[in-house]
Amino acid sequence: MSSRTRKFTRRDVITFATLTGLLAFVPISTDLYLPAIPTMTEGLGSSISQSQLTLSLFMLGVACGQIIFGPLSDQFGRLPVIRVGTLTYIAFSLLSSLAWNIEYMWLARIAQGAAAASGAVIARALIRDRFEGDRAAQMMALTGAAMASVPLIAPTLGAYITVEFGWRFTFVAQSVFAVLVYLGLSSLQSENSGPSSDSKGKLTLRDIAISFRDCLGNPKFLGYQIAGTLSFCGLFIYLSTVSFFFKDVFQVPTEYFGLAFAMTVIGFVVGSLLSSRLVMKWGQDKTLHRGTFVCLGANALVLFLTLYLPSSTVGFAILSILFFFGIGLISANASMGALSLYPHKAGAASAVYGCVHSLSSATVGAVAGLLYAGRLLEPVALMLLCSVGALLGSALIHRFRHHTA
Repeated sequence: MSSRTRKFTRRDVITFATLTGLLAFVPISTDLYLPAIPTMTEGLGSSISQSQLTLSLFMLGVACGQIIFGPLSDQFGRLPVIRVGTLTYIAFSLLSSLAWNIEYMWLARIAQGAAAASGAVIARALIRDRFEGDRAAQMMALTGAAMASVPLIAPTLGAYITVEFGWRFTFVAQSVFAVLVYLGLSSLQSENSGPSSDSKGKLTLRDIAISFRDCLGNPKFLGYQIAGTLSFCGLFIYLSTVSFFFKDVFQVPTEYFGLAFAMTVIGFVVGSLLSSRLVMKWGQDKTLHRGTFVCLGANALVLFLTLYLPSSTVGFAILSILFFFGIGLISANASMGALSLYPHKAGAASAVYGCVHSLSSATVGAVAGLLYAGRLLEPVALMLLCSVGALLGSALIHRFRHHTA
């Protein structure tokens, strides 16, 4: 249902805001919470690595949730499934605020992540339902740029909430955000709210396995998967350790964490906005490819600073902005490129892409937490390895550029 010539209406604005909000379920569940981790660590009597594990377990939940919600949205329709997912997210956000020990928090975060997955996987499918090719990548980049307001605002807000009200209220704030998104879901009624024309019968594990086989067996899909996933893994390594190395290495107080973090996220906003323009000129593959070079160059220079100029705070900040800028060029083009190969089962393709994306992030986040030793060397080295892998994924896309599903 193309809308290339239709003027924007109030409903379109609400739809755009709601799609952005759905995509923001995952980042708001991490970014609002990041400044609270050290305080929560003390409150629950846990270790740093145990508390960092709540981020990785959340992403594990996101990975599992996408396997469920994506195919279900193909079978039963986008809107009914996202309503259930949003209500479930609200419930587990509130339950996370009641954690009395770290083990309870681990379980609550897995469940919250599974529910948050409904927003990401169905929003991507909805964008693919409505737009095609480079236009879909452009719209994904625009929603990504709007979604970047979350990491710009959430850490500052999370730090304020933590200092003034305590870490538990960061989860209450997440549930309030989801309530607002739920109120906008009615605007999605016309966006393929019914079942897919290809849906047939009861969803089975065999159907899910076939989706994984078909998608990951496609070398071009695999290239998009590798480039998008490993670039995000680099970002997630940063997220998993930033609340600690800002404090340990750069001595940033908790109340200024959000401001310092927001400066780096500006790069992602600029990258996403520029991507929405460049994709119509260069195409999604070339834009993605150049983004991988930006990430690789930024991380290589950060590693140089870490080894030879470890006290260069300004240099680290500038290169972090450049790294986020590169991810802004990659993110939307990788996800929409992958989904464009399977237009008639976008929910299932989105589930495969998102599941691998999230599971990989959870793994590297856990590794980064275990390796963190109060310095930058380990996380920066891991980020550089991820950038090399993302570049290889981009090369695979180019190698099979004429390949279809």
